[in-house]
Amino acid sequence: MAISLCCLLACSGGAQSMLQSPPPQEPLFTLPGKHKLFAVDNLQNLYVLSSQNEVVKYTPDGQQQFTYPNSTLGSIASIDASNPLLIMLFFPDYQNVLLLDRTLSAAGQFNLFRAGLLQVSAVGMASDNRLWAYDATTFQLKKIEQDGQVLFESTDLSLELGRSIKPVRIFERNQTVFLCDPNEGVLLFDVFGRYVKTLELKGISDCQVLGDELYFLEKGKLKSFNLKSLTGRNLQLPEGLHNPKQVRIVSDRLFVLDDEGIKVFRLE
Repeated sequence: MAISLCCLLACSGGAQSMLQSPPPQEPLFTLPGKHKLFAVDNLQNLYVLSSQNEVVKYTPDGQQQFTYPNSTLGSIASIDASNPLLIMLFFPDYQNVLLLDRTLSAAGQFNLFRAGLLQVSAVGMASDNRLWAYDATTFQLKKIEQDGQVLFESTDLSLELGRSIKPVRIFERNQTVFLCDPNEGVLLFDVFGRYVKTLELKGISDCQVLGDELYFLEKGKLKSFNLKSLTGRNLQLPEGLHNPKQVRIVSDRLFVLDDEGIKVFRLE
């Protein structure tokens, strides 16, 4: 049964009061184009990876602010904006992780080769500005410093799980590290890299955690999964979307990437 997105946000602590209104139908603004992906920081600044492999920062009202023109490091696989002062870009072709400041100027990097990580499939920023990376050669989740020092690492997950995994997204929330593997589900680890459990939500390549709720798209439909009760729900997206590919909820905003561009809605 589908329920109001605003209602669920209120129930999960993402809104100040119980809201029963249907999902918004008209966006506050749209960024048209064939964008690859996007990220949003907690200030509602928007970071968009364009079809030209450039990262463009937009203000919360949709005004273009800064641009990072990538021309030497290959394609960008992910953007992590969990820290608005330190934006992370992952370049899998060269196994490099670049850090940008709030103006999208270079502020540092993690060279994964120097750290001895030779085949990294996904990375994500830790809450202390270190890096989580999955090393496919040793089947381990590792937390590293910028100089390559390994701070924590999991056991060999191919032995612990009895199979190999191929995560495509890593992020840390609420003292938990989440790995999204479309074939296996969402794997949870503690902040020391110790495996906790797997949520068998297969087919997910991207997700977001707010409070106790995990949000994700499944065949173009927005769903949530409660991390405590282990129950799922269907949510209503605004009408008129064309093949939704990525969704983010930040405060009172809903961000959706579809075939037409990125559409930003206000949740009331």
